[in-house]
Amino acid sequence: MPLSRREKLWIAVTGLTACLVGAVAACLALQPELEAQFHGGVLDEDRVWVFWHNVRVAATGFVIAGPAAFTALGLLPILLRRLLYRAR
Repeated sequence: MPLSRREKLWIAVTGLTACLVGAVAACLALQPELEAQFHGGVLDEDRVWVFWHNVRVAATGFVIAGPAAFTALGLLPILLRRLLYRAR
């Protein structure tokens, strides 16, 4: 069954919301790392490793929170609505 116009709009809005949630989760995951680096400092020879470590931490936060929010807010309501409609 193809998606209706309303469902397509819902998926698009939920995708944008999931990106925002993922970005916030990435910032929150990165905050303790940046705080420790600010107080402890970073050696010059470790700057590249620290940069890529920060990228991995932020990406992990985004990859965990973004799809979870998209599934919970976007896919589940549509699937449940369709299942309940068929059950009637």
